[in-house]
Amino acid sequence: MGGHKEAHLRSIMKAVSYRLGAAVVTGSIAFLFTRRISISVGIASLEAVGKIILYYLHERFWSFVRFGQSKHPLSSLRLDKALDAKDIEIIKNKLKELGYISED
Repeated sequence: MGGHKEAHLRSIMKAVSYRLGAAVVTGSIAFLFTRRISISVGIASLEAVGKIILYYLHERFWSFVRFGQSKHPLSSLRLDKALDAKDIEIIKNKLKELGYISED
């Protein structure tokens, strides 16, 4: 399992949610200049689609850049299956025993 990377769907959803809000701002500014709703909506729509694509590509690029990220000390351990609640409790207790985490 190791370290984690952001899922593609999460990057897409972040891009869409951010750009929809930004498109409202762009459309409002365009309307202030043009006083035409159709032109304002067209500008906002093109701007949103173009920048969603750009933001998604930007996010995916940065998911590969290690600069500024700290690596979890256990991320190099390869797991063959997911940990269940019992396994997590055993590991947590062992880490307490070894002094890596304090008591709850």
